[in-house]
Amino acid sequence: MSSKDVLQADPARRQQELDRLKLKEAASLAFLKHMSLIVIVLTIVYVVDEITSNIGLMKPYMIFDLFKVPGASADTEEYAHAISKMAIATIPTYIITALLPLYKTLSDRYGRKIFLVINTIGMGVGMLICMVATNYIWFIIGTVIYGFFTPNDIQVIYIMEVAPQKHRAKLCSITKGIALLSVSLIGVLRSIFYDPADLSTWRLVFLIPVILALVIGFVCIFFTRETPVFLRRRIESLEMSNEEKKRRAEEAAKEAESHKGGIKAAAKFIVHSKQLKMLVITLILFECAVALTGYGAETMLAYGQSDTDMNVFYVIEPIVYAVFAFFSGFLTDWLGRKKSAIVFGLVALIGEIVFILCARMGLHPVILALANGIMFGGLWSFSDLMFLVVPSESAPTEMRASVVGLLQYTAIPYMLLGMIIGLLYKFIGSRMIGLLQLAFFVPLMIIVLIFVARNLRETKDVDLNTAGEE
Repeated sequence: MSSKDVLQADPARRQQELDRLKLKEAASLAFLKHMSLIVIVLTIVYVVDEITSNIGLMKPYMIFDLFKVPGASADTEEYAHAISKMAIATIPTYIITALLPLYKTLSDRYGRKIFLVINTIGMGVGMLICMVATNYIWFIIGTVIYGFFTPNDIQVIYIMEVAPQKHRAKLCSITKGIALLSVSLIGVLRSIFYDPADLSTWRLVFLIPVILALVIGFVCIFFTRETPVFLRRRIESLEMSNEEKKRRAEEAAKEAESHKGGIKAAAKFIVHSKQLKMLVITLILFECAVALTGYGAETMLAYGQSDTDMNVFYVIEPIVYAVFAFFSGFLTDWLGRKKSAIVFGLVALIGEIVFILCARMGLHPVILALANGIMFGGLWSFSDLMFLVVPSESAPTEMRASVVGLLQYTAIPYMLLGMIIGLLYKFIGSRMIGLLQLAFFVPLMIIVLIFVARNLRETKDVDLNTAGEE
């Protein structure tokens, strides 16, 4: 018998649990009066998330060091072989990554706060392992650990459940825009600590992000509360009598089943929801389109960008991306989710084409930073809408995180294609990877945008308390 069934069978224990949850709900609602404090803490969590997500920019310099690449050049056979070797070593990690959606659904059962803490500390631990890695195997282990926690984006669900309905997207984009500005810190730290004459100095770039992640993870324990939306649904479930539950089950068995939360129910809900089925197809196509977007540094280095040029690029590019992300939420609340997604996708297309062509021509790093920043601004604003905002506004509270978690499985094509490209990198080389990227990205992204325009419905004005009732 589950703990929920035990509570229903024991009126005294059920009342005790109700009293406890109502006290927590009252405390949570009172805590919302300190919205500015909540936003500050969540923004710092977002800062950690974005820095961790982008710390992979240091991968080429790790390869130069751990694989002793001659001349620290990406345009060498040794570098290409290193990429392929890392791709082979990464294969077992996909089993661990496959557990991510299962892990993500746990916040529907145990709440948002505890996973806000666990995820943030987990990112710090993963980066710490990378920082002290003595070989590429340990580096991959570290990236798998922080890579397991970064996609959860529990801070986004948290923001959406505490923000006023009409300002949800704006608050998400403002916090993300501020967080993205911090990604420039990677470029700043690289310019301060990284010395091409001492290749091991790439490790120092990780130091401040590691400290920040561990500290803010512990701060979340004391300066956040469980979201009122989550607590209210738990209270309503306990307050419902057995007779009422039975009547509802008889009238709408499928609906009652779908509102229990968890993997099985979330999967069933997705199958029976036209909106979410169309979203799954959209995300699979999208993940295939972006499978090669992680080789911008190799393309730039292969066509002659100097170490100083790369510093300029790493500082400016996140600022451009951040400015785009900051205003994307205003556009999303104004135009709606569907039209905004199409605009973001078109911007990403233009930015990617300009970046690859300009990189191959060896143009100034500021131009490349502008193009790539605009590309990623459009790309990940589109991604946030499709992976987080639209599914969150299309699923009921009891399974919101479960549905969002299951959608992570649409990244399987991305992982497989990424692995194949890594294995074949020694045959492709740094000078051709950009053209191959365009050959994948442009046609697939056009198909994605057509699919969005034809098949997804608008979710802009959805009430999260009644979301998912199609």
